[in-house]
Amino acid sequence: MRRTRLQVIAAGVAATAFFFVLGGPRLAASAAEKPIVIGASISETGAYADSGKLALQGYQLWVKQRNAAGGLLGRQIELKTYDDASDPATAVRLYQRLIDQDHVDLIVGPYSSAVTASVANVAQQHHMPMISPEVASTAPFERGLTEIFQGIQIASDYVEGPIAIAKEKGFKTIAVTGEDTLFPRSVVAGVDDLAKKMGMTVVFNQLYPHNASDYSSIVEKMKQSNPDIVIAASYLPDSVGLLRAMKQANFAPKLVYEGVGPTELSFGTQNGKDADGVMGTGNWSAELKTQGNASFVKAFTSTFGHPPDYHAAANYASLEVLGEAVKRVGSLDSAKLRDQLATLTMPTVMGTYKVDPKTGIQQGYKSLVLQWVNGKQFVIYPKALAQQPPSLPFVSWSTR
Repeated sequence: MRRTRLQVIAAGVAATAFFFVLGGPRLAASAAEKPIVIGASISETGAYADSGKLALQGYQLWVKQRNAAGGLLGRQIELKTYDDASDPATAVRLYQRLIDQDHVDLIVGPYSSAVTASVANVAQQHHMPMISPEVASTAPFERGLTEIFQGIQIASDYVEGPIAIAKEKGFKTIAVTGEDTLFPRSVVAGVDDLAKKMGMTVVFNQLYPHNASDYSSIVEKMKQSNPDIVIAASYLPDSVGLLRAMKQANFAPKLVYEGVGPTELSFGTQNGKDADGVMGTGNWSAELKTQGNASFVKAFTSTFGHPPDYHAAANYASLEVLGEAVKRVGSLDSAKLRDQLATLTMPTVMGTYKVDPKTGIQQGYKSLVLQWVNGKQFVIYPKALAQQPPSLPFVSWSTR
């Protein structure tokens, strides 16, 4: 047996803690029609705000569509959210509030591995199963916790693509950096072993503090190590900061990889032509032929006025899974829902959801390497899903 409590489904939005129903009128307040409420904290401000807002919109769209289709168990759905300001300690307090004071029926995960790792303890304490679409690190799942399920690809797989590409191109030396928090540490943890397996050498490996604002020093150190490729496990803010510092230092290695930051559409907006050539790991693409993906992209763009990214897709997919679990169980029985989430295999817009029933670690979803070329993102790895081959080497700053 795997998790121990889950209670009802809900969805809606609340940066300042209020309820509303998306996609339909609020039902009468009879017991039979009481909405199912899902609670979460989202990073609407702070370091992860850009990504957090897209993650929230993924939740919102699923609720809107599900309510329009009749809800779940004959009831409408509400989402209750708070802004955790990208802070783990704040998120812990907010999830406690959602459970103890707001009495939400279900919870779903927040944004980022670091925030989710802290919130997982609250889910465990209250025996509330939580599908977590924004925790790529496997560390929270290796602590013996029984109430969390991973809704995204594992972080240790992220660098396999760029290193395989580098190997094919004959590149030999690697500089590694990233933010000194849980997810980036998980991404870079296996680089040394993978490099050795590929006949490559790590010539630099140093992380920088969370919320760093000046990347000139770390970039200068990387430049002095003269690597063929840079592997940076970075979010959007530090991906932008690192790239700008690299330009300032006139540092242009043959391959530049910056974790998940470059997969954000705003990365291209903020960097313009300087984004060209930069690679990142995505967990989803608008071009994927997964079940319902084309409809999801169209509906999301129509609803919010801009296209989705993988954060939106991952959060949407997690509610696809949670909703399917509720339908299969036919009730809001916590233990039954927990076991359904642990054993369920199903198609989503992200691919095939499947977790290890003992640990909750994701086994079905696969990572993609994307690259900016001429102002657009393209899937370049794995080859079976590639829209075009990698564009290498990284173009020097003076010729852009």
